Formats: sequence, C-alpha cells, structure tokens
Amino acid sequence: MLHRIFTAVLIGLLGLIPLWTAPQPAQAAGCTLTAIVWEGYTDSSFADIFEQETGCTIKATYAGSSDEMFAKFRAGGGKNYDLVSASGDITERLYKAGLVRPIDTSKLQNYSAVFESFQDGKWNTFGGKPYGVTFAWGPNVLVYNTKQVKPAPKSWDILFDDKYSGKIALPDNPMTIADVALWLGKSDPYDLTDADLAEVKAKLLELRPHIRKFWTTAGELANLFQSGEIVMAHAWPLTYTQLSNEGYPIGSVSPQGKLTGWTDSWMISKNSKNPEAAYQWIDFILSGDGQKGVMDVTGYSGATTLGAEAVGPEKAHELFMDDLSLHSQINMWQSVKNYDQWVQLWNEIRS
Repeated sequence: MLHRIFTAVLIGLLGLIPLWTAPQPAQAAGCTLTAIVWEGYTDSSFADIFEQETGCTIKATYAGSSDEMFAKFRAGGGKNYDLVSASGDITERLYKAGLVRPIDTSKLQNYSAVFESFQDGKWNTFGGKPYGVTFAWGPNVLVYNTKQVKPAPKSWDILFDDKYSGKIALPDNPMTIADVALWLGKSDPYDLTDADLAEVKAKLLELRPHIRKFWTTAGELANLFQSGEIVMAHAWPLTYTQLSNEGYPIGSVSPQGKLTGWTDSWMISKNSKNPEAAYQWIDFILSGDGQKGVMDVTGYSGATTLGAEAVGPEKAHELFMDDLSLHSQINMWQSVKNYDQWVQLWNEIRS
C-alpha cells in the first residue's frame, strides 16, 4: 500500500514538469533521421511533435522480425540508418558486430526518468557501458475473435484444438521456438539442447496443420482477422490495440508463466550521419509526450516515470508500470548461442 501511495505522489509531482522541451538543435533544421523500427514506434501521431519542435524529420522502415532488422541495419556497414529499435535478442549481436555506439547518457535530459531497473539493463549494457536506452516492453500474447472463439481461452493449448484448425496464425520468427519450449515446460527457453530442439520440432509439427499463416507485421495480422481467414493468433499487443480501436471483436490472453516478450531499446549506429538528432529523438521518446504516444498507439508498456505520469495512475497500473511485476514474470527475448540451429528448425517448419 505504501508503495502505491509513494508512486501516486511521485507521479503527481512529475505532473509539474513539462512533458518535453526540445533541446537546442545541434544541427540545422531540415535533417532527416533514418531508423529501422518495429511497427508503431514512429507513428505520426507523436512523431509530428518531435518534427515540429526540432525541424528534423524521422524516416522509418518497418521490420517484421529481429533477423530482418539486424540484416537491414548491417547492410552498408550500418550507414543506411541512424537508429534501430532493437529487442533483447539482437542488441548483443549489433554490439558484437560493431554496428552501434555507446550511449552518452549525459546527452539525454530525460534519462534519469528511465525506471532504475531498466538503466544498465543486461539486454543493452555490454562491457560496462550502455549501448541502448530502454523505452518500451511487453509480452507476446494470445489474441482471438471473441465471437468465434468460445469460451475465452485460458492457455496456449487451444491452438491445438481441431475446432480451430486452419484458422490460426503464428509470427514468422525463429524466436517463437522459445514460446513452444515454455509450453513444453523448459525452464530456460533460450538455452535449448539438441534434445530440447527435437521436442520443440515435434510440437511444432503437431501444430503445423492448424496454421493458416505465418505473419510478419501487425498490420498484416490485423487484416487476416478482418478478412475472416483466422480467429486466433500468437501476437503482439499492437494487433489487439489496432483491432480494438476499429471495433473488431478481439480479446487478449496472457497465460501466466508461459509468456515470452521483449524489452526494446533505441540504439545509435556507429556510422550515424545525424548522431545529435538521434539523441534528440531518444530524449523525446523518453518524455511524457513520447512515451504516451508509443503506449497509445501500441498498447505496450512504457519505461519512464514521465510516461507513467503522462498516462495517469490507472493506466500506468494496467500496464504494470507502477511495480513492474509483469516484466519480471516474462521470459524476455535474449541472445541464443545456437541460433543457427533455431533458424534451420524454423525454416523446416514454415516450409
């Protein structure tokens, strides 16, 4: 109770602070920031605020998977993009490939607002230095058509129900292997032996006839629901948010103890052409305006006290931002040592 009271008081005090004031631009207006991002992270509903305040445009390319994000960012030696919104499964790969630069947190006015447990996070800190700034996180969830799927599902087991065969979608991402490992009761879904992978493969082969489509973007998945091709999917909360806003009968389930998820970080290319503008963008996303914008569009959880203040105590509680209890329960994406085997297995299943 005292924790909740303290949080409410803190959020109230933060309300006295402006949501975001653009730092003095370090370069002439008219610059263009290039970024490769997950869908929703540069939506015009909040990116316009940044562009108006700084005179710098953000030009984003969406990625459908971490592998695609890594490959595109690496192309050209990292010179094609200033920023990447990397999840924890590729942050270390980007670091080891020498594609990103250490973050100078003194250049970020809002860095102190990042939740303390997210500063120096193991998912973006290497060699004792931060190479990324956490700004959003969330679970991979089970979403379903509430009119077609009854009763409401309580576990991932429903994906194997013959009643919904041919009406299911999974993300086209080898990291989905970690979810299946959790369904099988594996304690560490990112440290799988050859025998573990054989079990996962057998489970996926059992599920394969039920799968209508492997989706790559949240927009594509939303279309699959709206066209009636599917009634259920392993998805991001973004799809639930998109369809809910359009009045589609969509529900979402987060089976306790069986969740993977992601903690996303902004990372700056070692060869960025606009590093100072990149810092301005990150600082904006950490602000109240930026955090609220991301949360409103995606339905994901934010990572700063300013974001908690911007959405209010009730919404912050719904998104587990007041105590971060859900974050500790999610098996967050991380680097996989035998990832080549994961990719091979996944390609066998999807083909």
